[in-house]
Amino acid sequence: MIQKIIPIVASITLIGSSSLAAYADDMLDKDYIVREIWSDWWHGKGDDGLIFPEASYKHHILTDWVNDNYGDDNYDWSKIGQLNYNFKDYYDELTDNWNFNDDRDGNWTIITDETTYHFNLQNGKWLMSDDNGNVIDSFIPFSTLTEDTAEENRNSVMADDGNGTAHRVGENFKIEADTTIDVSEEITESTSEKKSSNGLIYGIGGIILAGIAVLAGFLIRKKRG
Repeated sequence: MIQKIIPIVASITLIGSSSLAAYADDMLDKDYIVREIWSDWWHGKGDDGLIFPEASYKHHILTDWVNDNYGDDNYDWSKIGQLNYNFKDYYDELTDNWNFNDDRDGNWTIITDETTYHFNLQNGKWLMSDDNGNVIDSFIPFSTLTEDTAEENRNSVMADDGNGTAHRVGENFKIEADTTIDVSEEITESTSEKKSSNGLIYGIGGIILAGIAVLAGFLIRKKRG
């Protein structure tokens, strides 16, 4: 009896292993899943991820959902259509009591019954903080603009630094830094030129004075003679 059971158990084990291997082979790539769901889901305005946080945050939610659940048997990771519905159900439940607010002045917040979440870009990352200033999440910028449009947007969008002074944001920080360096170099070069000019003037003045002194000495000697 035992001799008959062993081959049956071995067969079941092999079949199970084969099924798992086939399932693993059918699993879609994570990057592909994120890209396909995002392209179907995001219909908002074009966002430069270094200026406005909305697209970056929502893309962060999608990426985290895929990473946290990838391979979970509760989802069929071989069917993008089904995964699309699964994620949207998750997102709708997550944001059920959230109110997204855009004040049209560059500030985007999420208002809930407990607090209001604010977003600030620091050291190349968006920080999500509550009313008490506690950082509860962070994520990298994600832009929905094409490269050409993003460059045009960065060159035209201005932001208030809180002191009533408009300044460029995003990639233009680098431009401003380069400009500052150029200005400093120009000042240094200008100062050097002035020093050289002054030195030349002083040199010419010295030669003239020396010439006058020689001429005066000659005249005195001539007079005495």
